[in-house]
Amino acid sequence: MYTPKTSYAKIAFELILFYKTTGQIRKMDDDKITPDLKLNLACVISVVDLQDNLLASFGNVYPENKTLYEEIVSNTIHLLNDKKNKHITKNTLNEIKVYVDILSEPQRIQDLNEIKPLKHGIVIKNEKGKVGFVLPNLKNIKTVEKQIEIAKKQAGIKEKDAPELEVFSFKVTRYD
Repeated sequence: MYTPKTSYAKIAFELILFYKTTGQIRKMDDDKITPDLKLNLACVISVVDLQDNLLASFGNVYPENKTLYEEIVSNTIHLLNDKKNKHITKNTLNEIKVYVDILSEPQRIQDLNEIKPLKHGIVIKNEKGKVGFVLPNLKNIKTVEKQIEIAKKQAGIKEKDAPELEVFSFKVTRYD
């Protein structure tokens, strides 16, 4: 069975194990939450198989909770409750690993040449407020154009809705 190397991945993994075996959510006592987990940061939770193939992921580019701890818990539960996610079951818990990607605050980009897809994730937003984002360093995504194409699809932005896109970039620190 996978053993998380970091406290962030351990929180998400133990939450998955407990939730999938009991159907309940077990949270840490407030006095056990370390100062780094009290920061207001965004994260993405990814569950992969033992060959690092993505099974499920969920997260936000901007934090939706007051603390990183709450963000990890909320995103993990959302991922587990997603109807599309049929890969994480009580029987597959020995066959998964968990990554927690902590996102830097997105910065607006004027020149797409500034973005390095292996290093920078992107956020796009159109004038109607639709938003999509893509993490950096993903398999088969080697160009900014491909990142934008995927972010538009994720946001449901069609070409006719995309004359003026705002583009932001961010960096990710991965914890496993």
